[in-house]
Amino acid sequence: MAENGIWERISSEKLMETPYFVLRSDGYRLPDGAVKDPYYILERPDAAIIFPLTASGDVILVRQYRPPLGRMELGLPAGLVERDEDPEEAARRELFEETGFGGGEWEPLTALASSPSLKDNWAYLFLVRGVEKTTSPDLDEHERVEVVTVPLGDLTGLVFSGKIVSSSGVAAVMLALHRLKGSGVR
Repeated sequence: MAENGIWERISSEKLMETPYFVLRSDGYRLPDGAVKDPYYILERPDAAIIFPLTASGDVILVRQYRPPLGRMELGLPAGLVERDEDPEEAARRELFEETGFGGGEWEPLTALASSPSLKDNWAYLFLVRGVEKTTSPDLDEHERVEVVTVPLGDLTGLVFSGKIVSSSGVAAVMLALHRLKGSGVR
């Protein structure tokens, strides 16, 4: 019997495996002895999300079409962490590939579980101060990304107006703005 509120996994079966996710069906014994079967879990790679700030006080965002939402999304540069890759290395790589920006002073903000009742992955959030344009973006074959520069003071309005909709991206924006406010940057 599971103790301390922890569910005991009693079965597990992969239902589908793709390069982007694995769908798994698990069975669990709850602390009171009840059984929850099936419980569906999406195994996903971890993600890195970057809040890149230039020395002049602009934030580098990206705009791209998101088929699941059926709309364009404005958000922070982000991407998947490859197997055995350090999250900060992945964040540096993704920022460079998506925007052509790099350098700066890197600071981890936190790690979040974007949908812990369904997915098993973590999103690693980073604040980067003083990024600079170094080259053109190096996009994947099917990426169509527009780089957008926004004044730091406009970010809160983009969140509250629903222009930035990714939950992890919103969290990164709010945490970065809080951190910057604490350091005297407005």
